[in-house]
Amino acid sequence: MLGWILLIAGIAGFGYASYLDLRYTEFPDYVPYSLIIFSLITRGVYSLYTKNLNYFFNSLTVGVMFLSFGLLLYHAKQWGDGDAWLMGALGFLFPDSAGFSVNSRFYFPFMLLFNFLFVSLVYLVAYSIVLGLKQRSVYRLFINRLKNKKRKIVTLSMVFLAFSWGSGAYLMLFFQLSILGVLPLLVLPLLFVAILIFSEYARVIEKNLFKKKISVKDLKVGDVLADDKWKGLTENDLKRIRKIKKYVWVKEGVRFAPVFLITLLITMLFGGILPILI
Repeated sequence: MLGWILLIAGIAGFGYASYLDLRYTEFPDYVPYSLIIFSLITRGVYSLYTKNLNYFFNSLTVGVMFLSFGLLLYHAKQWGDGDAWLMGALGFLFPDSAGFSVNSRFYFPFMLLFNFLFVSLVYLVAYSIVLGLKQRSVYRLFINRLKNKKRKIVTLSMVFLAFSWGSGAYLMLFFQLSILGVLPLLVLPLLFVAILIFSEYARVIEKNLFKKKISVKDLKVGDVLADDKWKGLTENDLKRIRKIKKYVWVKEGVRFAPVFLITLLITMLFGGILPILI
């Protein structure tokens, strides 16, 4: 029963965010916030009912880890803040299979993260290729951007590699998991690097295809300034900007919210992607 409640909430929440993101390029903050609050309340009540607090503390622990990962990418200007909080919501909702018979030989949160990164990579590749075909010059600009962003990509990759392999070693040492059980953690860094590279490609496309100069009169809540992090403007931001500027550059990003819905559905229908690949 718990699993179905969480799954319906996840499909509704991620589905609504995906619809708004695809249509309007943004979704309100209350969508991921509501999913997180709903997850904690539902799992908290279920923990009290079953007298098993693991249902709640698993949600809290894995949710914070997923949210931290999302916020790291937000502060690195790879994601919008909404995507970071959706990442957290995914972890709060399903830190475990919630009673579903999910086909996987791996620890569930790692399997879910691997599925997410794999879906993200496929989504970004398809998105970038389709948009890149519209302007062939982006490939040369992409190579130049990679050279300029090499240090950031290497730093983020090394941090993720240390976390991923360190977590695998910890689980093998203290929880006696086999190397097969932590295999997703060993492979995740490769996917992460690929995603970082294609994210930079997507940024080149956004900068050249989805960046425009507009009058501050046409600026609206939710727009993102070209040189800022991926956080939409608020009403107070609009008032401040209109006092000091006449024109601004705004950007439009990758509609990333559908990745969370696709990941959730694939995980619950098919389980882990890695066993299928190998």
